[in-house]
Amino acid sequence: MHSRHASQAFTSTGLFYRGVRAEPSQVTMLRQALDRWLDRLHLEVELGQDVLLASYEALANAVEHAYPDGYGDRVGAVDLEAVYRPGERSVEVIVTDHGRWCTPEDPSGDSCRGHGLALIRTLTSHTDVVTVPDGTSVSMKWDVPTSPALVAAP
Repeated sequence: MHSRHASQAFTSTGLFYRGVRAEPSQVTMLRQALDRWLDRLHLEVELGQDVLLASYEALANAVEHAYPDGYGDRVGAVDLEAVYRPGERSVEVIVTDHGRWCTPEDPSGDSCRGHGLALIRTLTSHTDVVTVPDGTSVSMKWDVPTSPALVAAP
């Protein structure tokens, strides 16, 4: 289910995928892996849902906006890094693409699109978007409230 050239790592405090094909089926696989990792952290349900939704939105944006037409016969890649920092009581997810931002055209002008970054910013404690010529990185951070239910997985 993983991309041929993608690398991954899963630890109790982090989830790392590099070089995953930027296509819908692979983004779905990343969402499922993130969901399993978040489940093992035992976060409050609402916080876990916020992390999952914002992260999936960032991944979907990478597929749609960084590689709208692919690279001819090549497909772009996306990276996902998720880290739980118990000392800081925070979760951070970074989604990175290696393409160029392209805004999809809506000839009707009636699009309800274009609200992904606003949604991400609403769901996070802090969001930082950095765009350079060879890609965009969306860093999302959530403060984790003190809770006896929060236990890092073994």
